[in-house]
Amino acid sequence: MRDASAHELMLLSALQDCRLQLDALHGDASRGVALQRDLEASLRREEALRAEVVQERERAEAVRLVLYALAASIGRFGLRRRLFLSRIARLGRETPDSGPQSVRHTVLLAEARRVLGAPPSPDAAPGR
Repeated sequence: MRDASAHELMLLSALQDCRLQLDALHGDASRGVALQRDLEASLRREEALRAEVVQERERAEAVRLVLYALAASIGRFGLRRRLFLSRIARLGRETPDSGPQSVRHTVLLAEARRVLGAPPSPDAAPGR
C-alpha cells in the first residue's frame, strides 16, 4: 500500500506540474493574442499616418504651385489676374480627380481665392 500511496503522490505531483505548465501556456497564448491585436492596431495606425503624411505633402505641393503661379503672374504693374487665373485653371485641369493628388484641388481653390482677396469658399474644409 505504501508504494501505491507514493505512486499516487508522484502522479498527483506530476499532474499538478502539468496543470501549471498548461496554465502558463494558456497565459502565454492569451498574451500572444493580445500582443498580436496590439500589433495589428499599431499597423493600422501606421498606415493611417502614412496616408495623412502623403496628403499633407500634396497640400504643401499645391501651396507651392499657387505661389509659383503667383510669382509668374506678377508683371511690371502688379498682379496680372487673368494670367494668374489661367495658370490656376491649368493646374486644376492637370491635377488628378482621384488618388492622393486629388487633395490639391481644394488647396488650389482656397489659396487662389486668398491671393485674389475673395472670401473663402463655403465648400472648403475649415482649417485646411
